[in-house]
Amino acid sequence: MARFFGLGNYSEESFQAFIDNPDQDRRAAVQELMEAMGCKMLRMEFLRGSIDFIIEVEAGSFEDIAAIKMAVEAQSVGTIDAFEVIDLNAIAKKAGVASSKYTPPSS
Repeated sequence: MARFFGLGNYSEESFQAFIDNPDQDRRAAVQELMEAMGCKMLRMEFLRGSIDFIIEVEAGSFEDIAAIKMAVEAQSVGTIDAFEVIDLNAIAKKAGVASSKYTPPSS
């Protein structure tokens, strides 16, 4: 399974819902969503600053994460930016092969 990070911001409506019900367990709600999609939530933290929360998830594919993002955002909960953890060394090796075969434009 691949690892992903989600950085998100809650909508005004979501913050009002927190004020109205401050005891709700958002981690449990997110955990249930992840499990329903075949994903595993590794952690979720609430942040101070321009980002409201960060989630670390294991998922079978980016499409799983994109589907979760679409479903959450469609309900006006807020916005989520999804990032996939990569193997930079493997990418650099492939870039070396690509660089050796690429001819840049010339005048």
